[in-house]
Amino acid sequence: MNKLLKLFGIITSLGMLLVLLMGAVVTKTGSGDGCGNSWPLCYGEILPEAPEIETIIELSHRVVSAALGLLVIILAIWSWRKLGHIRETKYLAILSVFLIVFQGLLGAAAVVWGQSDIVLASHFGFSLASFASVVLLTILAFEASGSQKTPVVPKRIRLNLYGVTIYSYIVVYTGALVRHTGASMACDNVPFCTDGQLFAFSGPQGIQMLHRTAAVLIFVWLLYILIIGMKELKNEVTMRRGIILAFTFVCLQALSGILVVVSNLNLFLALFHGLFISGLFTVLLYLVMLSLRSRSQ
Repeated sequence: MNKLLKLFGIITSLGMLLVLLMGAVVTKTGSGDGCGNSWPLCYGEILPEAPEIETIIELSHRVVSAALGLLVIILAIWSWRKLGHIRETKYLAILSVFLIVFQGLLGAAAVVWGQSDIVLASHFGFSLASFASVVLLTILAFEASGSQKTPVVPKRIRLNLYGVTIYSYIVVYTGALVRHTGASMACDNVPFCTDGQLFAFSGPQGIQMLHRTAAVLIFVWLLYILIIGMKELKNEVTMRRGIILAFTFVCLQALSGILVVVSNLNLFLALFHGLFISGLFTVLLYLVMLSLRSRSQ
C-alpha cells in the first residue's frame, strides 16, 4: 500500500538532508557571498562564466534547494490525498510546505540584505524543522501500511520529552550562532575554554561555552529519560527504541563536537555534527508525536 508514496518520501527526506548538509558546507567554506547580493540569479546571471569555487558551492545549494522545494510540495499534496485519514498528516503537510518556503525566503534575505548572524542561524533552524517534518510525513506513509497501536506513555515521560525537544531546538540556535559569529574555535580546549581559562561569559568565548553548557544539559536530560523509560515503557517497544536512538544520537553529537574542536574545524567532522543533531531532533519529534497520541486517549 502506498509503495510509490513511501519511495517518494524516502527520496525527498534524503534530499532534504542533502540540502541541510549543503547549507552547512556553504557556511563552513564561507560561500554565502558566492553569488554576491544577487538572488535568485548569481551576479545577475543564471550561470556565471568562470565561477570561483565559492560561487559553485552557493549556486549548487540554491539549485538543489529549489528542486527539493518542489518535491516537498508534491509530497505534502500526495500525503494529504492518500493519508488524510491519519490525524497528523494535514498538520505536517501544511507545516512542511510553510517551512520549505520560509526557509527559502530566509536564505534570500541573507543574500540580499547581508549575512546577518541572526538570519543565518534562523535559516538553519527552519531547515532542520523542515527536514524533520518531511521525515515524519514519510513515517506516516509507512505506518498507514500496518496496524499501529496507540502507545501508553506515562505523563512524566511525556512531559520530559516535550521539554527536551523544545530545549534541543533552542540549543540548535546556540550552535548556529557559534558558527555564524566565528566562535567555533574561540575555545580551543575541551571541556574547558583554554589552558588558562575554565569558563567564559562574554564575546565569542562566551557564545562557545554557552553552547557547550547547553549541550551537556541535553545529554543529562536524555540520560534521565532513558533510565526512566527503560523502567516504565517495558511494553512499548517503539518508544523504547526511539529513546535509545535519541540517546545514541546525542552521544555521537557530543563526540563529533569534541572532535571538531580537536581537529581544528575539520569539514567532514563538522558535517557529521550537523547530521547527528538532525537525527536527534527528528527522533525526538517522532517520540513527541507518539506521546501526543497517547495523551489523546
